[in-house]
Amino acid sequence: MPREDSLPAVFNAYLGKVSYIQRESDTTWTSSCPQCGGDVHPGGEWPDRCVWFADSKPLGYCRRCGGVFWSDADGYEPDPEALEKWRQRQEKREQERKRSAERALEHLRRDRFWERYHDQMGDVGERYWEQRGIPKTYRMWWQLGYDPDHRFFVRGEPWHTATATIPIMGKDWAPLNIKHRLIKVPPNGGKYRYELAGQGQGLFRCNPDLDLSEHVIAVEGEVKAMVVMVTLDNANAKVVGLPGTNPSDDVITELAQADSVTLIMDPGARRETWRMTGKLGRQRCRVLIPSMKIDDGIMASGMSKRDLETMIRTAVPAG
Repeated sequence: MPREDSLPAVFNAYLGKVSYIQRESDTTWTSSCPQCGGDVHPGGEWPDRCVWFADSKPLGYCRRCGGVFWSDADGYEPDPEALEKWRQRQEKREQERKRSAERALEHLRRDRFWERYHDQMGDVGERYWEQRGIPKTYRMWWQLGYDPDHRFFVRGEPWHTATATIPIMGKDWAPLNIKHRLIKVPPNGGKYRYELAGQGQGLFRCNPDLDLSEHVIAVEGEVKAMVVMVTLDNANAKVVGLPGTNPSDDVITELAQADSVTLIMDPGARRETWRMTGKLGRQRCRVLIPSMKIDDGIMASGMSKRDLETMIRTAVPAG
């Protein structure tokens, strides 16, 4: 894990209970929450649900669970009425942040940014997706794209790189976000970034026209899910791409619509897979963890539709 910053000494009582500490300004820090936790986001961004304010009245506030934290040094305890007013102000700010995220999503849907990225794919983008195992017909269907100069910030520092773009569509092709696969990955940073922050995770549905009842094949990663779908060559296969090994509760709830789930995970993800099957219900889950990443294995071996179908049938019951 990258080096963390430290919380101010006034919050020493919480140092063993939080992680992923980042300094945001002279007086503010963010981290996981000492009460409800928090893990690295699928795009590689650190959790920032808890905000610490080291000003004249040092306090911490979790935007997820609403917890309020303060230093108990020298027996200090804030006035309950003042604390409640402060908490309400933070909640008001959080509601405004959510409204801002909703406006950003509406802007994305109205201007159809994913189509711009698709239209500017160019030869470089076409070659990238071809090398990843995605034929042109599928690139067009999923509206995959390419941004030759995508700019964003990594822990407060500017970064720019070319990116391959993946529109994340909900049921019936409702746009949820755009995921960028970074071609030049920043030091100590993740390979993925979302176009819009604050939108939550979303399943990549290989065929958004289908619901998630009956049998669903859930693959770790959007590109791997695409390669599985291409190889199966079956528009009725309910294949989805998981946003990572620790999907959010919303993603788990969405996936739990299925009667049965086959999880195709990367090597080394056994612990995370066990935790996920526990959330989904182990009796409904089967697990396939091949010796190499599924898309690499398919492409390296020239795996056929029949070979992949057979491989999926060998998935081990989790229960």
